[in-house]
Amino acid sequence: MSVYNDLNEMRMDLSQYEETALSDMEQKRWVYRVKNRLGRRSTMTVRRWVGFAAVLILAVGVALSYGKLTLAKIPSAAGQIERFIHGENPPDYSAYKTIIGESGENAYGKLTLNEVLVDSDRLLISSTFEPAKGVDFSYQTQLRPSVLVNGEDIQLTRGSQSIKVVEGMYTVYGDINVRELPRDGQPLQLTITYDRIMGKGEHAITGKPIEQPWIFHVEVSTSEIAANMTIVDLNETIPLLQGEDVTIESAILTPISTLVYFDAAEASDSLRLKLVTDSGQEILESEGYISDEPGERSYIRFCPIDIGQESYRIVPISFDNREELGQGVQIP
Repeated sequence: MSVYNDLNEMRMDLSQYEETALSDMEQKRWVYRVKNRLGRRSTMTVRRWVGFAAVLILAVGVALSYGKLTLAKIPSAAGQIERFIHGENPPDYSAYKTIIGESGENAYGKLTLNEVLVDSDRLLISSTFEPAKGVDFSYQTQLRPSVLVNGEDIQLTRGSQSIKVVEGMYTVYGDINVRELPRDGQPLQLTITYDRIMGKGEHAITGKPIEQPWIFHVEVSTSEIAANMTIVDLNETIPLLQGEDVTIESAILTPISTLVYFDAAEASDSLRLKLVTDSGQEILESEGYISDEPGERSYIRFCPIDIGQESYRIVPISFDNREELGQGVQIP
């Protein structure tokens, strides 16, 4: 049995929070390789799920009834987004998050929207799900959100992960990558909808839309992330083997991640990128989206970097053996 099954099926003592250290590089690279075998136009998402325990503290609030769907404003502390990104010993991203604590309930159970974090062209969402009696839900079941940003659908890829907290309670994480978020530091008006439950189980958990979805209308802050964001325009084309090329368009640096945009339409299916320091240290990648459609941007997201402390290069590599395929582009 894998460590993931052990952790998710474990009955936890909430008074103690034990974490087991794993090899980040080995785990990320292995999952990265498996995900990429799914094809060229795909999402490559990697998460570190090390020994994890979450606490949920709920207080009864004022309930508002909307037909069969009941909404309640409740204070909540559960499933920190930092643990979704980093797993063990995460940094504090409180300045970049908006705490929501709003709850909705329907025939499938109760869903509490805990918090939302805005990163460069990405929304990270934490919720807590309490399945109704008879609903077969597990860590293998996906409750994937869709999001409108200021009334527009600008989603590129969507991912989710369910983590069992205690019997009958799960933390549900959502990772929404979008085409481009506004960078003016103004609040975003989000409509977050959970309308599909995907995975094994009874009660029509098949991925089909459910009749009364959980819908949340929230406003989230972007001022802090905008103030700490650096956009580096690169627009450099790198010649590759066999007459191919890749154009590195830009890098967006935040305290949370490093996002690299590039055009891979004229490159082979095996193209990937790595981010390295001038001293040769490689920065871990977390996810990516590779497209061969002309005019459509591909991206790979890496861990955060500090260009004030060290110099970095973006280097094209082969997916199969990570061999360098061309000269790197320096991030000034």
